[in-house]
Amino acid sequence: MPEQLLVDDASALRGLAESVASAGVIAVDTEFVRETTYFPTLCLIQLATDEVMACVDCLADIDLEPLFDALFAPGQRWLLHSARQDLEVLWNHAGRLPPELLDTQIAAALVGFAPQLGLAELVSELLGAALDKSHARTDWRRRPLSKAALNYALDDVRHLLPAWQRLRVRLVELDRLEWFREDSRRLLELPPTADARTILERMRSAAALSADARAAALALVRWREHRARELDRPRRWIMRDELVIRIARAMPRTREELRAVPELPGRLAKRSGSAMLAALEASRSPALRAEARTMHPGASPDKNRLKALQAVVRERAARLGIHAEVLATRRDLSALAAGIEPAILADGWRAAVLKSSADGD
Repeated sequence: MPEQLLVDDASALRGLAESVASAGVIAVDTEFVRETTYFPTLCLIQLATDEVMACVDCLADIDLEPLFDALFAPGQRWLLHSARQDLEVLWNHAGRLPPELLDTQIAAALVGFAPQLGLAELVSELLGAALDKSHARTDWRRRPLSKAALNYALDDVRHLLPAWQRLRVRLVELDRLEWFREDSRRLLELPPTADARTILERMRSAAALSADARAAALALVRWREHRARELDRPRRWIMRDELVIRIARAMPRTREELRAVPELPGRLAKRSGSAMLAALEASRSPALRAEARTMHPGASPDKNRLKALQAVVRERAARLGIHAEVLATRRDLSALAAGIEPAILADGWRAAVLKSSADGD
């Protein structure tokens, strides 16, 4: 197929938009930078269809709306590998999500590959091709970009269509195409950017917090997100996760108590102490405490119940030829063993598989 290493003017962009408008399936990837900012800087969009392959320079002085209109048009299907970050970046830039998603990492997991399999490993396994990773640390904001760097970027979409074709055949053979569609829809239904609850649930030590401390941590995370967006700085630059947990456990009510929290930078206490104390005070409201009680980190699973659930999942996953965590993660099972049913296990193919196991199928 014809390759356009770099589309960086309005005429070429309009031509590319026309080419992808009726493609049906479009392989998509992005290159972005966010090491020193809260919001990612979108540098390149790589696209591939049966007809064309190109890198779009998102830092060039061109209006990207004609391309976005084509990409986000009803009926378009985006093909990505491990789509979560790319969707977030494009949401921040365009404020839209694709009509339909095809994620090859999800497809690979459903036919037996490791759940977090990288694109290079997938391409090697399926197509026998090797991806060059020598430009992984490229500063994508730099101009001009070398031909080698642009070819490296294109590699992330170059092999997606043939890889998907093989995965689709295998999904059909296993009668799991609808499983794949369900999981892809579920990914699109998630908030495009992580909310405070999700951020807290992912934190180490969050599971050990009491209900009140969890509410305090949730309030602090929400304050930190607001501050990080306001300053356009990484959230860890505002306050580290470990410090969020430490302050939530201490539950300070005064500046003196706040300053006494171990390893709290004095400059942070001076600059943001009042706002942090206000967030902690708000966390004592019945509404926030009630919300915090519904979160997974607070789940205290029955250990025997958890072991029994894990055994069922391992056995069923082995019969299906997939990894156990594809069927249900430890976090999901811990919540279930604590009496909280995760949405992912409440209905859909996972619920059906686990129910059939419970029924002795």
